Amino acid sequence: MKPLLLTIGLFLLLPVSLAYAQAVPIEVQVIQASREPSGAVDPAIRSLVSELQRSFAYTNYQLLEVHKGQVSPQSPWRTVIAGGRDLGIALVKMDKGRVELHITTPRVNTRVSLQRGGRPILLGGPAHGPGVLIMAISAR
Repeated sequence: MKPLLLTIGLFLLLPVSLAYAQAVPIEVQVIQASREPSGAVDPAIRSLVSELQRSFAYTNYQLLEVHKGQVSPQSPWRTVIAGGRDLGIALVKMDKGRVELHITTPRVNTRVSLQRGGRPILLGGPAHGPGVLIMAISAR
């Protein structure tokens, strides 16, 4: 009887473990960019500065917050970023170390492809304070 219960238990856990194995850790760095004259760059995002300056015409970059979560085919991830804005990320596809994500905010509805463990994708966002929000989204 015990081997039968053990076998049944393993089969019941198998779908849960497969879904968990497909989960992709996501990190979102929320950055405020502005044209303030000081030209300050937050040391916490120094590794992104050259990409930020190449992609956006701002002089100041300040990391406001970092959000971490997981997405899987069955479970999108949602959070609230600076300014009370909703952010949703859904896993569309995984293939050979790349992930395709569907990203939504009140003004963004896009799909992006990322290399897991690679450089983040930068998405310019809405006005915030003296500048704008930029999201650096990466998949681990």
